[in-house]
Amino acid sequence: MADKNQDIEISIEEKEVNKEQEELKQEENKEEKMETEENIEQLKQEINQLKEKLQKTEEQAKKLSILYQTLSQDFESYKLRTLKEKEQIKEETIEKLAKELLNIVDNFEKAIESAKLSDDISSLAKGVQMIHYQLVKFLENIGINEVIAEGEFNPSHHEAIDTYISTEHKPNEIVKVLQKGYKYKEKVIRPAKVVVAIPPEEKEEQEKNK
Repeated sequence: MADKNQDIEISIEEKEVNKEQEELKQEENKEEKMETEENIEQLKQEINQLKEKLQKTEEQAKKLSILYQTLSQDFESYKLRTLKEKEQIKEETIEKLAKELLNIVDNFEKAIESAKLSDDISSLAKGVQMIHYQLVKFLENIGINEVIAEGEFNPSHHEAIDTYISTEHKPNEIVKVLQKGYKYKEKVIRPAKVVVAIPPEEKEEQEKNK
């Protein structure tokens, strides 16, 4: 009888242990389920945040695309406008120069007609001098001036065509101008062709080296 009671007590204990284990297992399952649900909810939130960021990124990309297209169109318009302005400035400049030159041509024609009707050389010379003065002033007005061709020879402004043996002039001193030179602002567009002085000993040295 005692053994039977003992077996009953053991059976009850086992049941209680099994019950506790079952409850513990259920509790663990419940916690796992809650943790899983929390993880799922967190993932949903992260997905929603990523969707929002993606949407904002797409909107920014669209705005940048529209901005790029606008800037591209504005740049093309600017290039066309600049080309038109350059052409207009070019045409206006040519027209202005042509008007000035036409005045000089008119004076040439008057001088030619005057020479046909008169044998007065002095009158013709005065007419030519006046036209020359007009041409020089015209060139000065557009920034073209004569290159100074006196003093020491400067290879960036002068071109030595010939040499002149002299003891009266300094070596490399310009003795004579064969053709005037001109510059546009500070840029030489035609160097002055000149004759340069050299001392007798230099000429002798050149003859020896031939």
